[in-house]
Amino acid sequence: MTTRERLHLLVDNMDDEQVERALLAVEPIAQSRATAADTARRPLPEFVGSFDSGRHDLSQRVDELLTDGFGR
Repeated sequence: MTTRERLHLLVDNMDDEQVERALLAVEPIAQSRATAADTARRPLPEFVGSFDSGRHDLSQRVDELLTDGFGR
């Protein structure tokens, strides 16, 4: 039996009060998944990847990078 089937079985065996309480507990989890999926579809801000230069000395060069315009 799959996890989803077990969950359905549990819900089928609950009375109305238990179902209401379970819904209050499960609904935020389902909404957070939808929110994460929606967020994944949004375009990334322009600054993302601005330090993807292949160099490993970026922290030592921070003043130079900021003077140059921070990835512009």
